[in-house]
Amino acid sequence: MAIKDLQAAPASLHDVIGQVAAEVATPLTRALERIRALQAHSDVDAEQLRALHDEVAQARHIGILGQQIARLASGTVRQVLEPVDLQAMLRELLDEQRRDGPAASLRERVEAATVIADSGLAGALMRSVIDWCSQCAASPIDLALESRPASTQAVLTCRFARQVLHDDTGEPLSWHLMHFAAAPLGARLDVENGSNHLTLRVTLDRLVPPALPGQASAADMRLLAGCQLLVVSNDRDTRHQVRRAVQGLDLLVDYVTSVDAAGDYCDDGLPQAVVYASTLSGPSMNRLRHRLGQLAGGPPFIEISPDHDGYEPPSAGERPVRRVAIDELAQALPAALVIEMTRRR
Repeated sequence: MAIKDLQAAPASLHDVIGQVAAEVATPLTRALERIRALQAHSDVDAEQLRALHDEVAQARHIGILGQQIARLASGTVRQVLEPVDLQAMLRELLDEQRRDGPAASLRERVEAATVIADSGLAGALMRSVIDWCSQCAASPIDLALESRPASTQAVLTCRFARQVLHDDTGEPLSWHLMHFAAAPLGARLDVENGSNHLTLRVTLDRLVPPALPGQASAADMRLLAGCQLLVVSNDRDTRHQVRRAVQGLDLLVDYVTSVDAAGDYCDDGLPQAVVYASTLSGPSMNRLRHRLGQLAGGPPFIEISPDHDGYEPPSAGERPVRRVAIDELAQALPAALVIEMTRRR
């Protein structure tokens, strides 16, 4: 029997709530019948009690899924963006699943990957992926978490042989929760139906670049929260790329288009860091860097240049400056900011 097309849009909230009611009622009905059977006999069978526990636990889990779906579908969830260690999160969820009882066989390969996201939403997404795969798999599950620095993405891939899904059977609630959690995160869900295996791919953007050797760790990105960043560039595209690179870092970002305007800005109050386009390099920028470098709490300067590969440490000299490549700004700029803030703690 052919597998249903999983690329179709998720069901409406009305349909999902109806499915919640049906799926909660079934295990609770079985649990009630077992309770009545236990009441009718003086001796209590351990296997019956275990089955009763499992069915009530299943009903509770379904109810929790329904609550999560309804909350996410309401659109009122306020995200708190922070670095989320997906490797640690996945390992904790997998360990929890193994502790709770028999689960589908898993072959896991989980690389280090940290993204800027809401930890609650990311946890709901990862848990629903594991639940859905476990419910649907008819073979061991190959689960892999991959870090892709070049595209600033983390990709979770699950591959397994799928159980036959009959025409009158809907997808488990975990499938719907997966979609409702992925949407506000901006995560992409892709399903490939092969002849023998199904592959689910979950892609999350905003990958945190790995710490440079001997420098700050990804967790130190919390240092940036509330910091003031001044961006100096007369090029609209450069300003846009900087805005995208620091999105989700909880920075206060201001933009000026000239070195003179940057000097006036700093006279009113020093930012925690200054990012400037290499086209503005020259005597005026050097004088500004020198003047601010003489002040207590003088900000670090980071130059955006098309002539450098990735991240370059400070140059030698009296007034060192860090340089990042514009082509790799999304990775290199957050790393450079984290390192400068760590160095100034």
